[in-house]
Amino acid sequence: MEPVRHGWIVSLRGKALELRAIKLEAIGVASRLAYARNRVRGDATGVAVRTAGGDSVLIARHGWSGQKSRDGCR
Repeated sequence: MEPVRHGWIVSLRGKALELRAIKLEAIGVASRLAYARNRVRGDATGVAVRTAGGDSVLIARHGWSGQKSRDGCR
């Protein structure tokens, strides 16, 4: 995910998938897509948010060994 002029872009490997006006909506979309990919393909997935400074921060992960999460937070 990264901020753009009119909201937030959710992308996978550089391909834009969805545009959302609100950051929390984009986080929800990205997390659901990552979760679905993990369930279907078995890939360990994550959601990273690119900050205005260009850094990326991991905010969600699915299928990682030792993952700690709350049930229902998908």
